[in-house]
Amino acid sequence: MNHVIDTNVLIVASGEHPDSPFLSADHPVDKPEIADKVLQWLSDFIDSNQLLVVDTDDAIRKEYFNKLSEQNYGRRAYIDKYDKGQIEYMALTWEVKEPDWTAELSDKLKVVVHDRSDKKFVAACIESLKENDTNIINACDTDWIDWEDALAKEGIVVEQLINDWVREKWNTK
Repeated sequence: MNHVIDTNVLIVASGEHPDSPFLSADHPVDKPEIADKVLQWLSDFIDSNQLLVVDTDDAIRKEYFNKLSEQNYGRRAYIDKYDKGQIEYMALTWEVKEPDWTAELSDKLKVVVHDRSDKKFVAACIESLKENDTNIINACDTDWIDWEDALAKEGIVVEQLINDWVREKWNTK
């Protein structure tokens, strides 16, 4: 299984890693025992042979690096996967390139996925699915729940790492 990882996963994991300068207070997951599940998933992913899916234009990497410093665990995760040659690069079509990096989606998905930043994750997953078993990994962004039915119709699975927590937040919004 290859994975497209939403930046929030890297942020939450960084907040929980003891050597990362990012703090638990810097992300929205308010229960350390829940947030620790995200850190454990990312640690297991780094140690696995699974591939990280990104785009050939580096928009996903740029978002990761913009949100996290060199010392953050989440950023190190990308670097570790890069160093091991475990990154799959997908060529995407863009509605808008820098600075917004809005990927082109089908007409069906364009009206559903309203977050410009998340469109690149969806587009990367769609491209990777043409040849590989690929999903999107989310920790705490409730928008993915809004879109899950439409995404599932297109063959996209969003794995909610802390499913109960994120659905509880989604139900309260």
